[in-house]
Amino acid sequence: MADAPWISSFVAVALLPVAFFFTHAYLSGRRKLAYHKLTGTAGVVWDLSLSIFYMLFRLVGGEVEGSALEITPALTVYFAIHGLVAIIVIALEFAMLGTGLLQWRRGSPIRWHSKLALPLYVLWFVAFLSGELVYVAYYVL
Repeated sequence: MADAPWISSFVAVALLPVAFFFTHAYLSGRRKLAYHKLTGTAGVVWDLSLSIFYMLFRLVGGEVEGSALEITPALTVYFAIHGLVAIIVIALEFAMLGTGLLQWRRGSPIRWHSKLALPLYVLWFVAFLSGELVYVAYYVL
């Protein structure tokens, strides 16, 4: 087991509350409960902040120092798929924020908001679990 880089540990732990927020928002939104607006907004804003921060950190040369990850072709493909799913999730999060805000202001439901909820929920968990899987496999076990 190698020491986990600080940025990986930070993101892995900071995303845990987002899983709760997204699950609460999705389930309560399906039941038309009031608090899904709050938890959904908190989850999306929290996740967008973390995702954009991490991507900018890596873009400007922030390396995952101390990483003992040996990058193989299979791992490269895995990370490429994880990254593509993450980009789709970010686009869906912006769409959910936009449609949610319009719903809030208009006072009437926007069909796209509920239609995007399930794909966002599923794809977010795919991206989340695939990232956590690598973290646990390489730094915890």
